Amino acid sequence: MPAGDNKVPPRKTLVTRTYTLGRQGSFVILLGMFALVATPRPAAAQARGSIHGVVSTQRGTIRLGGALVVLRDATNHDLTSLLSDGDGRFHIDDLAPGTYTLAASLEGFVAANATVAVTDASAIDIALDLAIATLTATIDVVAPATIVTGGETLGVADHVDSAEAERLSPGGGLQGALRLLASVIEVPGGVAIKGGRATQAGMQIGASTLAEPGTGLVHFALPDDAIDSVAVLPNPYAVEYGRFSSGLVVIQTRRAGEQWKVRLNNLDPTFRTRRHRELYTIKGIASFGPRLEIGGPLVKDRLFIEQTAQYRYSANDVPSRPENELQTTQWFSSFTRADANLSPRHSVVAMGGLSPRLSKMAALGTFVPPDSTVDLHERVNHGVVTERALWSDTLVGESTVQMHDYHVEVAPLGPAAMELFPDTRAGNFYNEQRRTPTTVQWIETLSGSVNGPTGLHLFKIGADVLHSGYTGSSFSRPVLIRRQDGTLVRRLDFSGASTQSVRSTDAAFFAQDRVQPSTRWYAEYGARLDRDGVLDRWNVTPRVGTAVLLNEAGTHVLRGGFGLFYERTPSAAGAFDQFETITETRFALDGLTPLGLPVAFSQVIAPELRTARSRTWDVAYDYRWTPQWTFRLSGLNRHGSHELVVDARPGALTLSSDGRSNYRELSAGFDYKRSTSAGLHVTYTRSLARSDTNPFASYFDTMMWPIIGADTYAVANIDVPNRLFARGHVQLRPTWLMLGIFDWRTGTPYSVVNEALDFVGTRNARRMPDRAKVELGLEHRFVGMKWKPWIGIRAYNAFDAFLPRDVQANLASPSFGSFYNSEYRQLRLQLRFER
Repeated sequence: MPAGDNKVPPRKTLVTRTYTLGRQGSFVILLGMFALVATPRPAAAQARGSIHGVVSTQRGTIRLGGALVVLRDATNHDLTSLLSDGDGRFHIDDLAPGTYTLAASLEGFVAANATVAVTDASAIDIALDLAIATLTATIDVVAPATIVTGGETLGVADHVDSAEAERLSPGGGLQGALRLLASVIEVPGGVAIKGGRATQAGMQIGASTLAEPGTGLVHFALPDDAIDSVAVLPNPYAVEYGRFSSGLVVIQTRRAGEQWKVRLNNLDPTFRTRRHRELYTIKGIASFGPRLEIGGPLVKDRLFIEQTAQYRYSANDVPSRPENELQTTQWFSSFTRADANLSPRHSVVAMGGLSPRLSKMAALGTFVPPDSTVDLHERVNHGVVTERALWSDTLVGESTVQMHDYHVEVAPLGPAAMELFPDTRAGNFYNEQRRTPTTVQWIETLSGSVNGPTGLHLFKIGADVLHSGYTGSSFSRPVLIRRQDGTLVRRLDFSGASTQSVRSTDAAFFAQDRVQPSTRWYAEYGARLDRDGVLDRWNVTPRVGTAVLLNEAGTHVLRGGFGLFYERTPSAAGAFDQFETITETRFALDGLTPLGLPVAFSQVIAPELRTARSRTWDVAYDYRWTPQWTFRLSGLNRHGSHELVVDARPGALTLSSDGRSNYRELSAGFDYKRSTSAGLHVTYTRSLARSDTNPFASYFDTMMWPIIGADTYAVANIDVPNRLFARGHVQLRPTWLMLGIFDWRTGTPYSVVNEALDFVGTRNARRMPDRAKVELGLEHRFVGMKWKPWIGIRAYNAFDAFLPRDVQANLASPSFGSFYNSEYRQLRLQLRFER
């Protein structure tokens, strides 16, 4: 059985001294990163040029203020970005002679690119005219230099560009990029955006949803090379986005280019080394993710095809368990995209993919030995076709049809009853489950522009129909809860195998308008009418957002908005009363004498369930001091209501919509970027999260959990009152790169239980230790080799800080209050190729 205490035990490390990283150390690390990127380097004196430009639409007749203008060098690296002023103008000065690319973008328009040659002391004048387009067309053009973007002008969001994501998280793909955002925290089952649970966030490919309808979680994994851009939208006010309450991730896939290309990447595995040993003590492969990309024109200018595929293997040990016990995951993903230009005004995009996954010893942990884990089998098939027609210069129609087929199987490692002791488990996992959800989605939109007396209007209307089918089976074996001495204290028995079936049709109708009443003021408003197919309810969603340029130069921007956001009710909620019932028996101290008669708990759905929703407002202020320095301050308030919760009362487990939540935050930070040679992003967030303690998603996740207590309103288990996050890099010389990530945050809350696994005292009243994690890297580029690879070393948890994931929260355990499963420092060789 595991044992531990609250202190870091003595451990053999790679150096002769163990460093403890406290708040003072955190401050020193942050100052060091700042000094690295802000220290100027001498450069040869030479004449400098400048670019003066204007962004417009409708062939130059309407100037566009607030457009994002990005300047890139000859290697397609971002040098600087800025917003056009109220009259659509922008200026970029102090440019070395050379060839540059300008890209201008604004939501609702097709981005424009231009190549500019700057000579000594020259001033180049240029005009960029943006045509009306759909959102997808806009991102397809803008996205090659961005993997995670802020999404839209009127929203408040975090971002990281693709070059930085590849430097700081090479081969990490979507999940690697998301963990570089201060607004995102990884939680079991997905990501939490701005204090929301994983099931409260949505994820889409273009306009079509990726969430599995049974649980609301995402099981589909795209190959890294298939992803062109990812927009993280904590609270988008455009009503075309729906079926979420705490944030949305929108993925745009990569389109084939004009030339054929073949790329084979990530051929170097990451090795697993012995704990706290030298780098060369290799124990096996920790991860391996080779990927293939083939794309090009089948018919010049008419038909393009992009094929990507990736295999990924990962093996992770649990630091508090024997080193030879490994949790392994293998998945394969294949994705194909075909683009056909039927005419200059008519195009079709077809996409399809499959993604099987096998996870062995899932849920392996400090208190979960291998026999009590499960194997997870998951498979997703995906297909979508989008047709776009340009009816006129100001009117675009788009039709999308998508189909998803899911298969999820939870397979215990044997038929034995599950036994829960204060310090460990015995037997096998209690529940065996199979689910085969399917979705068919049809979306029709019409977008256009009108220049009226109140300014330029960009409107969008549409309809979205989502039909879901959910079928499944479940079989549960007894659960025996034992005291420390092995005597029985509580027993749970289940009725026979059960089957579930739910069919539902969600529908949405929306209309939105974005208006520019003046050259420095933008407003977006709209309404959405949603039908919740599981609950058979109609909901109205009004939203409004605005952005104001506080000066003519556009360097001071104030944004804000208010809106309602309705979640999609998971199909499993509609099947809640179709699962097996529970019978509970409690025993005296001898473990043999029952304390009264067994109590049967039926699964009951409360009448008049309502759709979970959030009421959200936010405000943000951005100040671009110089082309290199940007400062920001933002605040957000989200109130959730009608959330699905499960409450245990005598004789019944009741599913109701009485849950509520509150999340508030104040965030401040800055960005520094000096060409491609240095960059630093720093964000501090002060927040508060409260919620009901028994959300439905905690009971019915990928794996069900049999112990359910009384519901109460308390501190949320994802409450992180303080977080300081920084990421940065500095190119010391053209061939030497230093990089780092620093993440300090308050520990998450947890609840205390007794020997019968009943909750004791106030829920979530205790906390895990604060976390301060540092990742460092040093790389050298070998320019003499054909592919010019970057080769270096990475230090994960570089200061060997104590970062426990588990806590002994059972009062009956002699180790009550001890923390376990801390990440240990790892040094790994790194090989990467720039795209």
